[in-house]
Amino acid sequence: MGKLILVRHGETEYNKNRLFFGWKDPELNEKGIYQSHLAKNRLQKYEYHKIYASPLKRAYLTGEIVNYKGLEINVSEELKELNFGIFEGHSYEEILEKYPEEEKIAKDNWEEYSFKTGESPKMLQERVISFINNNLNLEDENVVLVTHWGVICTILSYYLTGGIKGYWKFKIKNGGIAVLEFRDGFVSLEGFNIGE
Repeated sequence: MGKLILVRHGETEYNKNRLFFGWKDPELNEKGIYQSHLAKNRLQKYEYHKIYASPLKRAYLTGEIVNYKGLEINVSEELKELNFGIFEGHSYEEILEKYPEEEKIAKDNWEEYSFKTGESPKMLQERVISFINNNLNLEDENVVLVTHWGVICTILSYYLTGGIKGYWKFKIKNGGIAVLEFRDGFVSLEGFNIGE
């Protein structure tokens, strides 16, 4: 039996201002640092053998804070957030004004739509699940991934709905933790937004 412990990074000013910012690299704000310390307290009820983080500052710093065991943090580009391409750094209102056609296509065909100069949710899921399959042995170890909303939602959707269809069904908060348990080939959701 093993566990996949998913930790979303703490808040940034981009989160606070509701901007699209997949690969942009803002720091945690004061609230985000506080949320990360709360996540560390919640994480201490779990034993883990490895910890991985996205290289983006908001996730890596959250990883440094929550890593109560002091293990080496393995960094993987594959754990970066969805690349929103031309939408990066814009609010939804700005996107509607600047890119109305692209926004409509993105909404109508959200699974497959590859943001101009970016990627689609389906591409994100393929990237992340490939990372898990190639690097983790979830039947035998507990692993922490400190990452982003999109990454966590693609993982939960893949294991709980069998594909990308459940992507929008999860609302993981900044500093939130979700836990999947792997046992004898079965996956179950053990916890979501733990401690909230």
